[in-house]
Amino acid sequence: MKGAREHVDEGLMGMGYDPPMGINAESLIAAWDEGHWEFTLAFEGLSDEDLWKRAHPSLLSVGELAGHVAYTEALLVSDGVLRSPLNDKKFAYYSDQIGEPVVLDLTVAQVLEEVKKIHEAAKVRVEQVEDYDEKVPYRNDWTWGMCLQYRVFHVAYHCGQAYSVRHLMGHTPTDN
Repeated sequence: MKGAREHVDEGLMGMGYDPPMGINAESLIAAWDEGHWEFTLAFEGLSDEDLWKRAHPSLLSVGELAGHVAYTEALLVSDGVLRSPLNDKKFAYYSDQIGEPVVLDLTVAQVLEEVKKIHEAAKVRVEQVEDYDEKVPYRNDWTWGMCLQYRVFHVAYHCGQAYSVRHLMGHTPTDN
């Protein structure tokens, strides 16, 4: 049985994914923004002390989840000049982080600021795309359209994880 990383590495097409014809970029970008807004709610009431704390050794912290979302969105900005402590390869995959917890000297407010900065830069890049059937620069098996569609799912998925981590820590996060 293959793990998630092997599926991601072989691409969505290798999993039998059949992308829809035609991309409504405007709607997908709006949904992506909505996912990011919801993700910020998972941070409300979270203390700086708990930001990098894991609820269980096999679960990432809320800070690590934010780092992962930010890092993967930073990949969309192909000029390589996006500077952020969250734009770090150590946030690439769960399997890269789980054995070595990541703890940065950042507060909740600073992490949210970095996630927002990276998301806005990624969004600017995506909005510049003229052909959503063109391949993204960092993967030869994904088009911009597939990538944008996946971004919507990706932030929502990790938002749910952040809420679960908060619940397991005994918190009562906003709106969940």
